[in-house]
Amino acid sequence: MLLLYVVFSMDNLDEYLGGRIIKITDLKPETLLYLKDHGGEVVTATFKKNDKLFCRRCLMVIEKLPIDFQYCRSCINLGKIQISDELLITPTDIRYPRQEDYLVWDGQLTANQSKGVRELILAFQQHQNHLVWAVTGAGKTEMIFPLIEQVLLKGQRIAICSPRVDVCIELFPRIQKVFPKTTVGLFHGRSEEPYHLTQIMLATVHQLIRFEKAFDVLVVDEVDSYPLAGNLMLRKAIQKAKKDTGIIVYLSATPPKELLKQVKQHKLSITRLYQRFHGHPLPEPHCHLLLKPTQFLKINPRLRLLIARLIKNKQRFMLFFPQIPAMKQFAKQLKKLYPLLTFVDVSSKDEQRLEKVQQFREQKVQAILTTTILERGVTFKKIMVIVLDAQAKEFSKTALIQIAGRAGRGKDSFDDEVHFFYQVYNQQIRKACDEIRYLNQQAKK
Repeated sequence: MLLLYVVFSMDNLDEYLGGRIIKITDLKPETLLYLKDHGGEVVTATFKKNDKLFCRRCLMVIEKLPIDFQYCRSCINLGKIQISDELLITPTDIRYPRQEDYLVWDGQLTANQSKGVRELILAFQQHQNHLVWAVTGAGKTEMIFPLIEQVLLKGQRIAICSPRVDVCIELFPRIQKVFPKTTVGLFHGRSEEPYHLTQIMLATVHQLIRFEKAFDVLVVDEVDSYPLAGNLMLRKAIQKAKKDTGIIVYLSATPPKELLKQVKQHKLSITRLYQRFHGHPLPEPHCHLLLKPTQFLKINPRLRLLIARLIKNKQRFMLFFPQIPAMKQFAKQLKKLYPLLTFVDVSSKDEQRLEKVQQFREQKVQAILTTTILERGVTFKKIMVIVLDAQAKEFSKTALIQIAGRAGRGKDSFDDEVHFFYQVYNQQIRKACDEIRYLNQQAKK
């Protein structure tokens, strides 16, 4: 087997290596020749199966269009692929620099986390896909540190992915800090940094469409989250991006039924963590029936009382809304009623979202108004979490559990409060509260 060293002299080859799927026409002739000579594979852009035409990059069916040239519409946002194109699958046999110490971390795992780590490493050794079902704040990230170390010790490559860019951005500095001598890359649709080969890759799940048989271990965080949940193309991308001998590790506080079914069928091993790393229970939501709408008298008087108290006590808080217009209207009234309150509002359509979240993290503002975009993957300490119109269809049981999980994440703020306000007490609110209570009961056993 021919091995490539991660040191190159021609044409920045590390921008192409590592199982990348690249159109032949996007490569210079000398680069193409070099990559082919060192294990790159030239393939057609499409393949047929059961009389259907599929895209080699995203594995989705190519629907025929009433035009002269046909192309894949499913992954066109990554660049147009026509059925007449040829693709190069770039080499994946890479020799990475050896180190004396990979993991530099002085933290300590709890007994539950240590048990989970042993199960994770066993799955890695046995080439077994694995699910980590852990409550929010259980310390899933710290648990994968030893797994990453084992992958690096074997000279292998790992990708840590999430459907949410916010999750990737928050994980990146933490991984860099504990693996200071290992190459770590962060790639997503808004990345300013172009792709280059790294032994540890953090990326949104969408980026995996660009890879084939590239990773020995693929960690998928927040596997139940939009836009991954129910997205066939992204599920296929995950399977395609791992090597034949590689494994997938799923991380979730609210795993989908499909994965739990695989556990029952013994197709997937599992680790269960019902307790947060600091040993305290999950905050159980306080439920409030609003007799009048949230917008009653601009802002419902019951909410005004709460917000006034929070401002007086200088208590930081998160306000969750089911829809952007409702959030924007509330923000407008908030400015009029409480001109001294500093806050930001964010949504999936906000181009400054990452910067605004950082402002709240750095305590430059007292409050953050948000849609479900921040229901998971972000950690703030000493905050109150408030959900408005919790009965709305946008707040599923899973979403409410994840939102409640934003509170009480710090050792010194485990008793942060969570409040659900609603006009109707419905199934999703009841099920979310019941599951949180159940998880707390399981943690005591």
